[in-house]
Amino acid sequence: MDVQDFWNNRELLFASSSAASAVIIGLMMFMAYRLIAGNRSSAFRLLLLALSLLAVYHGLALADGLNLVEGRSVPRLGGILYIAAFVALNFAFFELYYRKRARTRAWFYGLLAVGVTIAVCNLLSATGEPPSGLAGGSENRTDLLLALEDGYVLLLSGLFAVMFAPHLRQRTRYAVSLFFAFFGQLAAFLTRDFAVESPVLDLLAAILPVFYYIVLFMILFERVVELMQTAYRSSITDGLTDLYNRRFFTARLEKSLEHAGQGAVGAIFCDIDDFKKLNDTKGHQAADTVLKQAAAILREETEGIGLAGRYGGEELVAFVQSAAPDAPAVAERIRNRIAKETIVTVSVGCALSQPGVRAEQLMKNADEAMYRSKRSGKNRVTLYDQL
Repeated sequence: MDVQDFWNNRELLFASSSAASAVIIGLMMFMAYRLIAGNRSSAFRLLLLALSLLAVYHGLALADGLNLVEGRSVPRLGGILYIAAFVALNFAFFELYYRKRARTRAWFYGLLAVGVTIAVCNLLSATGEPPSGLAGGSENRTDLLLALEDGYVLLLSGLFAVMFAPHLRQRTRYAVSLFFAFFGQLAAFLTRDFAVESPVLDLLAAILPVFYYIVLFMILFERVVELMQTAYRSSITDGLTDLYNRRFFTARLEKSLEHAGQGAVGAIFCDIDDFKKLNDTKGHQAADTVLKQAAAILREETEGIGLAGRYGGEELVAFVQSAAPDAPAVAERIRNRIAKETIVTVSVGCALSQPGVRAEQLMKNADEAMYRSKRSGKNRVTLYDQL
């Protein structure tokens, strides 16, 4: 069979489309399953359910395209699966970014109920057993139900573009996916319900759904990367100040010391003066605000020349590299800015690296220098080498 014969063979064309779609859906199902294993969010369960329905739908479409099944009820059954999956899939992608609220839940069940009702009526009319309200329907009634089913999917594409696209972080990709879904369904609508014979429309009806799933796969993959980055970031940073936590800070300092010579790395240890009194008089919220302000100053003063972290409580730390300005000068700038820009002061200790000194010992030296600042009047910088 040459290429022209392939494009002119509608059954083979749509069977190939269903096979390609099933592969992409399978990949997304695996990703959704892995997400469920690590996070019990309802969005991932809904996503896996929608993808499972789509997998069954395309399995039936593939079997029908290869003439492995007979009867009009098989594609009509696929209509129920597709509408349910289409509604669930789009709500699942929305829930990947936002929690489902009562209003969102009402929209979900409402749209799902309307679509499934239309598809079930269509299925019953194909089997010759229409519900009582549609009894005595003719072939025209069956065609009307099929057109109504296809039209409903077109309506859903536009509705989801208005409801969800403006709110998602990947709004452009999501809008593109709905563009492919809409025009793919429109091409199928024209060829199936209006008997428009056009190889171009057949091609669009077969190819655009594949593009739709490809874009959805890209959205899901990007979201998985975002979640992984967020999880990693939360594992190495302090939730309040967004500075690096003690474990990560110490590990990075240790690596810097491994490649540094004497005096090449300077450790800075800051402790907020009278922090307990601030907590007792101003409250925890004011204390947290001060911590964030002081942390921001440390981060700004060490950006590009070192690293800032939170040791615990009101203890903020930093280190600067050999290519940076000398550590005591950085420590003095930090002390001065905190005193001017916040309602508190800090006592600061600074220690320079020595041969054979590990990270924990260097920070202990800086801590000891900080305590000398505390005992000698607070709001000052003490260098460990001067003790």
